Amino acid sequence: MIVNPYNNGIGKIKNFFEKKNLVFLETKLVPFSMKTMDKFLIKSSKKRAREYLNKQEFPLFQTIEIETINRCNGKCSFCPINRNIDPRPFKLMDQELFEDIISQLKNINYTGSMGLYSNNEPLLDKRLFEFLKYARKELPNATLYLFTNGTLLTVEKFKELLKYLDWITIDNYNDDLILHEQVKEVYEYALTLPKERQENIHIYFRKENEILSNRSGEANNRSKNDLTMKSACMYPFEQVVVRPDGKLSLCCNDAVGNMTMGDLTKELLVDIWNGDKYKIIRNNMLKDRNLNKLCSRCDIVTPRVPKGTSFNIKSLAKMVKQKLN
Repeated sequence: MIVNPYNNGIGKIKNFFEKKNLVFLETKLVPFSMKTMDKFLIKSSKKRAREYLNKQEFPLFQTIEIETINRCNGKCSFCPINRNIDPRPFKLMDQELFEDIISQLKNINYTGSMGLYSNNEPLLDKRLFEFLKYARKELPNATLYLFTNGTLLTVEKFKELLKYLDWITIDNYNDDLILHEQVKEVYEYALTLPKERQENIHIYFRKENEILSNRSGEANNRSKNDLTMKSACMYPFEQVVVRPDGKLSLCCNDAVGNMTMGDLTKELLVDIWNGDKYKIIRNNMLKDRNLNKLCSRCDIVTPRVPKGTSFNIKSLAKMVKQKLN
């Protein structure tokens, strides 16, 4: 399994244009790819949306992201909240609010997945381990996962995370596609773990200066977008994103919180999920996603909410060995 997406044919083409002609990649190649995916997924995505809306009782979300601190230490050019330009007032989630969210999930016997991150670097919150321990105890049947850029990891922190997480993804951002020293140490430790544990440790080679989707029109290197997407996005059907102040964003691509679906300091999570705001968004998504203001600016194409990357630690062995030699 290829861990480095720049190793395959499409990745090599993308890598070439990221080095030689970013304008062409941003304005031509990536929009063409998004539009092609959109055409391919129109029927299947709308079918899935219709199946949700036709159910007598709308299903519970499958994934919840809880952002306990709204800061990141990364400088990724595609991110509207990187450490150099983050417009959000600093906010740390109150512990009482976090525990109340977990209590609500416990009361509905939540068995979906939960990540204590969203548009942030979760390890900036020093309470992360305490929060994960609490969540693991209260939600034994939920799948706990985490995305991190790995820059604040140590082997000891990594060992502690593995006590509570079902899986972890480390996005190693480096334009030369080289493992950071901290990630390399974690990788070498992970190779000593049982094979079944290694399968749930993902390390993904990424670039800081990368051309991706436009993230609801907020990406700095994809902000100008005149695409009109027609497929239905599954985020409003399957995902909840909680900001540190308890407000719910429309989805993970609403990085700065332009749209608020509800407030957990005033409302219950299930009531918000089944409330009128979500109903309008979902019905619009089935008819025409461009009826939703935020979605009309977004070129994300997702037939369903991704459960995480499938790249695993074992896949890195050959590549890293070559890099180290």
